[in-house]
Amino acid sequence: MSKIGTVFGEASTNKFTFIFPRDLEQSLKNAFVYIDMRDYKVVGKVVDIITENPLLSPETIKFFVEKRTIGSEISKYLKSERFMFFTAECEVLGELSGNDITALTKPVETGADVYFLEAENLENLFFEGKAYNLYPGYIQTPNEEENLAKFSLKGDEIITMHCGIFGMTGMGKTTTTGTLLEELTIRGAKSIIFDPHGDYINLGFIKDKFSDFIKDRFDENKYLENFLKDYKNYLIEKWNSWVQEKINNELRLEIFCEEKNFKFENRLDEFLIQEMCRELELDSLLFRLIMLMSVLERKIPDIDNEVELYKELDEFLRKYEYSFHKFKEESGVPEEILYRVIKLTLAAYPSIEFDYRDYDKYYILNLISAFSGEEITEAQEGYFINWLEELENHRYVDNNDNFLNELLIRAKSLPDRDRSRAAIIRKIEKAITTLETLLKNGIIPINNKNFITDFASQNGKYNIISNIIFDLSDVSPEIMQRGLLYDVVYNAFSKYKSKELSIDKGDSQITFVIEEARVLIPKSGIEDTDHPASKAARNIVRRVATEGRKMGLGLIIISQKPSAVDNIPVSQCNTLILHRVINPEDLSFVKSVGESISEEDIENLKLVERGVSIITGTALKIRKSLMVKFRNRLSKEGREHPQPLKSLWDR
Repeated sequence: MSKIGTVFGEASTNKFTFIFPRDLEQSLKNAFVYIDMRDYKVVGKVVDIITENPLLSPETIKFFVEKRTIGSEISKYLKSERFMFFTAECEVLGELSGNDITALTKPVETGADVYFLEAENLENLFFEGKAYNLYPGYIQTPNEEENLAKFSLKGDEIITMHCGIFGMTGMGKTTTTGTLLEELTIRGAKSIIFDPHGDYINLGFIKDKFSDFIKDRFDENKYLENFLKDYKNYLIEKWNSWVQEKINNELRLEIFCEEKNFKFENRLDEFLIQEMCRELELDSLLFRLIMLMSVLERKIPDIDNEVELYKELDEFLRKYEYSFHKFKEESGVPEEILYRVIKLTLAAYPSIEFDYRDYDKYYILNLISAFSGEEITEAQEGYFINWLEELENHRYVDNNDNFLNELLIRAKSLPDRDRSRAAIIRKIEKAITTLETLLKNGIIPINNKNFITDFASQNGKYNIISNIIFDLSDVSPEIMQRGLLYDVVYNAFSKYKSKELSIDKGDSQITFVIEEARVLIPKSGIEDTDHPASKAARNIVRRVATEGRKMGLGLIIISQKPSAVDNIPVSQCNTLILHRVINPEDLSFVKSVGESISEEDIENLKLVERGVSIITGTALKIRKSLMVKFRNRLSKEGREHPQPLKSLWDR
């Protein structure tokens, strides 16, 4: 590698400057370089480029611009490029030590030679090819075509130490989140996703152009077609065992998927079986296979180059002689990952249920407040508590409407002169009306207390599922979405806090993915954030942010405006993925919570292109900020955004 410059001027253990020839000007901003100091090497990153002409310095410029002086006549000659020189300002990352960087204790020497850090060395620093790490994309460098280097993220840091993904609309947050979910899912993470716009409802179904490309090659590659058929039959066998144990011994998946004439008592069971049928199709099987290849081969799949991706897949399967049985036995993939259902999508609301055996009075009151839209005062609270205790003594067990109607009967029995009577009746009636409206709109009631256990428990009924996606696009208004978020997270937190569920006993971790966080957990003091549902959602997410890590509860928080999100959960995010941000308030907020965010990073955030982001935090192999580009997600896009003008002209 030939040298690109020479260190000059003042240098220290934190920064240095080097001079370089003009033809490298376009190749240096954000480039990684190293200095060969004979006994050791120093790695640095170019943070700024400076041009200077000493003959046009501030001290001499006055002479050249004054009228009627000889300077004004000769100044045009002094502007010549031959008098200009170019310098690069660098931050020191540290001393290169094998595949790691250690703190630099000796200053950089003036006059030392500077070189580009080659892709291999750059990748060694930021990529760790462990199966439990994520391989989401490439490091962004100015000469990336010649210097393409992968980076990795520590999966366990993402799901237990919290992660924030922020940036302006249209800058790639959804793609980044979708890619992250793909990477986590195929490694065994379990998530509950709150999806206000239906962006992730197609998670796990590979894009049509690749499945069509593969289908067209089945005639020439029967081995691949047979491998996929064997994988499908394996899933049918595994899932049938689960179906017959958990749902109905008479149900056969292969028959239901063809005829769909089986009657279900439980709507959730029906939705899950329908999801299983969908995941037996080619686009889901291919997604599983491509992602497993990525993990085992330490490669980053490129969905936009189907020819190369097909070639890589063929070479990968050839290692296992195109035998699914051989792949299952020899690949080392945990079997539970091979047969997990990728997702279950639900449009749901929390049913308000009372069970004397296991309930929390204040949890029920919070739900009534959330769905009525009114706070329950201390005076009113006394009535509710008495009624709940009365129902408890009678061992009342019923659900939803009947339970609320029981409370309504008791409220109406209060004397007319009671000052709380009218307000209590109004709150209960408003909660009943809200729940009835959701039910009429096709939103299903769900008991999240039982559902969380079924999803996360080692032997839970729905433990077979990787991702629960709550599609909130038809759940309106937003306060209802916050009510659902509160209910789901509260029940999970309570069960892990009480040790009823525990990762130490083999129960699953849960990562809560909160899309549009400024809407679901808004900062206090803006919009309708004093609504009871807003307070409840914000408070329970705070508890997960501050207490959930050791329990195995994590957060991924996504927002276009980080300063509008409740600051406590964001401040607990140990990894930040930042797309373009230009609002001064957001930039200031990001800098305050970002561990390794520098002034140069803040300036770069104003300019980064769509899809490019800056990562900082504990999920990186080295605790330095890194500019990256995530791969495009393999999954199909979510719900299509409206295109009214295109639709009009395409008629």
